[in-house]
Amino acid sequence: MWYCNKCKDHVQAKKTLEIFKVPRLMIISLKRFRTTRKISWGGSKKIESLVNFPLEGLDMAPYVLSEKQKSQGPLIYDCFAVSNHFGGLGGGHYTAFAQNCMTKQWYDFDDSHASPIEPEAAITTAAYSLFYRRRDHVENL
Repeated sequence: MWYCNKCKDHVQAKKTLEIFKVPRLMIISLKRFRTTRKISWGGSKKIESLVNFPLEGLDMAPYVLSEKQKSQGPLIYDCFAVSNHFGGLGGGHYTAFAQNCMTKQWYDFDDSHASPIEPEAAITTAAYSLFYRRRDHVENL
């Protein structure tokens, strides 16, 4: 519940995000920690829900306010990397999944080890940051 200064009551709030213009490269950070009122490390809890994000064809046009940018062409994004976090707030381990832009092969990077994976394996409950590239940017590489 959120306290409304106008009606002086706690009401159910809806958070919105408005985007005027989208970049060529976009990073989406997933909120993976829920903080309580405690001020100790134990005051946060890891959120391990699966976020089913698209690896290809994320259309940002419905979320962009700029009609000028919408008229310049499709705003389609493809994921090229995922940063993962395992563990809690006080520590943990990071790995990454990334796509080779030339071969389109996805890889799992974990410390000094790298191995090829199927693209669907990049969608896990450990996903922390998602890295997207606009398709018109890929064509200009």
